[in-house]
Amino acid sequence: MTDQPTTCPICGTRTDIIATFYHTNAQMQINECLNVNCKYVFLEVET
Repeated sequence: MTDQPTTCPICGTRTDIIATFYHTNAQMQINECLNVNCKYVFLEVET
């Protein structure tokens, strides 16, 4: 995770953060692609 906006790994469009779980042991967030033709949902985890 960086200070840059997250982009979709499928199409490269910016994403919207649906939920964050930084307060848990999982240390992750759920993102959804903003491209109406893609809408890919994925997890981003802190490494």
